[in-house]
Amino acid sequence: MQPINALRGLLVLFMDNFQSKKDNIFYKSAISLLKIIALIVLIYLFFGKIVFAENKTQLGIGLFVLIFITLPTIFIIFFKEKSFKKHPKLGKFWKIYRIFYVIFIVLYIALWIFGTWHINQIAKTQKAINFINSQKITLDDVMGKNLPPQPDQKINDSTIAGIDANKNNIRDDVELAIFKNYTYSAKIRAAELQYVLAVQLKLTKVFDRETYIEAQKKKESAYECLGYAISGDNYSKSSGQKDFLSVVGYRDVELSNLILNTSLREKIYSESMKYYTSFYSSPMDNYCDVDISLLPN
Repeated sequence: MQPINALRGLLVLFMDNFQSKKDNIFYKSAISLLKIIALIVLIYLFFGKIVFAENKTQLGIGLFVLIFITLPTIFIIFFKEKSFKKHPKLGKFWKIYRIFYVIFIVLYIALWIFGTWHINQIAKTQKAINFINSQKITLDDVMGKNLPPQPDQKINDSTIAGIDANKNNIRDDVELAIFKNYTYSAKIRAAELQYVLAVQLKLTKVFDRETYIEAQKKKESAYECLGYAISGDNYSKSSGQKDFLSVVGYRDVELSNLILNTSLREKIYSESMKYYTSFYSSPMDNYCDVDISLLPN
């Protein structure tokens, strides 16, 4: 029992010493370390928001932080106790000011969280826009040099994006259907592959107004390319339809139904329309990703 009693005595002694804040070296060291960390953070806020401000907004935020957060915090950490001892009346003023001080800190933290979220959203949007604009069909896609295997339709329809084994951002079942229907015309395949790629991007990459605009531009270019390809004599004769606009409209509906073949895909695609806006410039030339005038048929 003696070792246990001795250990208990040491523990009680340690706790008594730790609770005696004025004489405890660990407590003093911890407080000093926290003050140093706080000072570093405050210096960072000062230099980051004021000295290196890139615009007036950042400068304004920096001055707000300096006047209402940085300077009062420095006062609290390093001068509060001594100042209150020398000037007791400051205590009354502090009781009122600390309410605003807490509000300022909460406000700053809220603005910082919102600003960080907003910056991340801008980066996310720009990344999606860059991806949308980078997607184009290639001559290899048109000529079927990398055709995918037939996917399992149940697995393929279990997600919005579906299966894309050859990684060209065209759903495999849609790509194979186009090749099956238009083995005789590379021009039609080129236009329709571009169209389904645009619809797929609109289905999977739209989450705000900016991404909707870029995806819609892609779709409009693909629609124009589709019309250009359909105007060829070979297709017009094989289709048996004389009304050009009716043919284009028919192909538009046919391809859309091919891509939006599940209720979930229809729902997501319809929901993207909430970002619709008419305030953007439609493409005027270079409709086709692949120059279909150079294709053999």
